[in-house]
Amino acid sequence: MRDAGQARRSVSSETPANSHTGTVAVWDFPLRVWHWALAGFVLVACVTPNTFDRLHRLAGYAVIGLVAFRLIWGMIGSRHSLFARISLKLRAAPHYIVGMLRGETGRYLGLNPAGAAMLVVMLALLIVSTVSGVMQVSVRFFGVGWIEQTHALSSNAIIALIAVHVLGTLWMSMLQRENLARAMLTGRKRVPGIVRAAPAAPAAVSPRTRPEPQPAREENISVVPDLPPLRADAPVAAAKPAGPPRMPRSLSIHDKRLGVGR
Repeated sequence: MRDAGQARRSVSSETPANSHTGTVAVWDFPLRVWHWALAGFVLVACVTPNTFDRLHRLAGYAVIGLVAFRLIWGMIGSRHSLFARISLKLRAAPHYIVGMLRGETGRYLGLNPAGAAMLVVMLALLIVSTVSGVMQVSVRFFGVGWIEQTHALSSNAIIALIAVHVLGTLWMSMLQRENLARAMLTGRKRVPGIVRAAPAAPAAVSPRTRPEPQPAREENISVVPDLPPLRADAPVAAAKPAGPPRMPRSLSIHDKRLGVGR
């Protein structure tokens, strides 16, 4: 296991950092546009059924296009947009969610295991909801009970999942002291590094004694999308002899625009 210092060096070598703002590029522009466009069209679809049917259908068709784009972008997009090895995060999601509820999480530059699970479930529900909606207005399936029920249940599940997503984002923003919603707007997140301990309450001390400075703690981070976060208190394995250098995967044009691999 690499230590936190090696992890920070890996970030600096693979993702362009801004020395002035202390941030690093994570979410590419197409992914950010997809995220907020999906949020907007899903909101429109949620408030227009049985009142503005034409607008509701248009929003549903737009969601179908956005879901198709995300599936394609997950194969050709930049590093943190890819679906590669997402199964590893899904297996780690239950343990990660339990730790998140306890306030014990590591930091991921890309999607953490809970976010990966949210993405998979949300895409699946969107596919079920939109496909059943299209079937519901077709001649063959118009008025079929199980189609209408499937569309209603999946749509309600999407609304509930959105609420969980918003609450989870707020909770993780507080735990990690980082505005994750702003990161999805700007595409940049704080560079992994040292997190200073919170200032302690002033205590009465004698004039001859100086208060000891609060020690800095290593931030729990994971710079590789499919690895668990590194913890400062975890035992460090003995160093292994260096093997042959690993060949990096081929960089897409979107990675090159972000500066990954430079």
